[in-house]
Amino acid sequence: MKKVIGIGLLFMVGLVFLWPRYGLAKTYKLKLQCVYPEKAYMGQTTKFFAKRVEELTNGKVKIKVFWPGQLVRTKEAFDALSKGMIDAYSGSMLYFAGYVPEVNCEWLPFGWANPGEAREMYEKRGWLDLMRAATDRHGVRYIAPLCVTSMGLITKFPVHCVADLKGRKIRAVGMEAKIMDALGAAPVAIAGAEQYMALKRGTVEGTDYPFYTIGKYKFYEVCKYIVRPALHTPGIIEILMNKQAYGSLPGDYQAAVDRAGWEAFLRTVKLSPTWDEKAFKTCKEKNVTIIDLNEKAVANFRKATLPLWNKLEKRNPITGKLVTRLKAYLKEKGVQID
Repeated sequence: MKKVIGIGLLFMVGLVFLWPRYGLAKTYKLKLQCVYPEKAYMGQTTKFFAKRVEELTNGKVKIKVFWPGQLVRTKEAFDALSKGMIDAYSGSMLYFAGYVPEVNCEWLPFGWANPGEAREMYEKRGWLDLMRAATDRHGVRYIAPLCVTSMGLITKFPVHCVADLKGRKIRAVGMEAKIMDALGAAPVAIAGAEQYMALKRGTVEGTDYPFYTIGKYKFYEVCKYIVRPALHTPGIIEILMNKQAYGSLPGDYQAAVDRAGWEAFLRTVKLSPTWDEKAFKTCKEKNVTIIDLNEKAVANFRKATLPLWNKLEKRNPITGKLVTRLKAYLKEKGVQID
């Protein structure tokens, strides 16, 4: 009888240790709000992330993706995420710069010159850890950044230098409005969905927006120029998770979520240049002129927007480290910042 009991105890102990490995572990179901439509580039990348999480956890962590407005309105998403009303979020934190001013560092004009440089900042220059520290105090886990293609000036008029923007009405909000103001333009806050008609009617004379919208939003019908280099090459959004929801997962599942997020980032690092090339091809097909700024013009754009860098550098300890490291990286690349 003692042997039977002993064997039974050993079986139970073994079952406890083998439970996660052999598929007997608890299944976790998480709700993610994506601010982009399902067929959009970032909608597809969000689906990729959710699928990879499920694959890496052998189906034990399932993320259901909800599309714009299905769970909460975009402007309410960070608060909802922080309070645990939703488990995860895919979209830009620029909407929430009032909570997380560090996000503005991801959108400093003329920062990294390509997705590879952005990857190096997050992977080798400590940016991923710093952004995680920035959101952690709000009860939010920063999972990974995502590249959203180049984002810059799309205009009805040619721009060859900073002076060409003086007094021009440009649709821009948040950090982008600060950039336009620094460049001497007149930023106008208009909802994304209302831009086309505003451009058509002349309410604004240009927008600061992703270049792929030239084709997808038919901006080629109302604008005739784009300006390179883009202000952001590429722009960055984020995958975020409620800290308690993340903490409720076993350690190996947390690692799987982080890995899936990084793989989603690498997917966008690879595809972002392709998405840009499609936009440039559309420009050529639709007679939209691509203006490439010369080195002197770019230097003047940098000089005009430098106060934004310096202000953020002094904002708090985390923004200070983010900006300082980006400046140091660019100087290593031979880019004159100060």
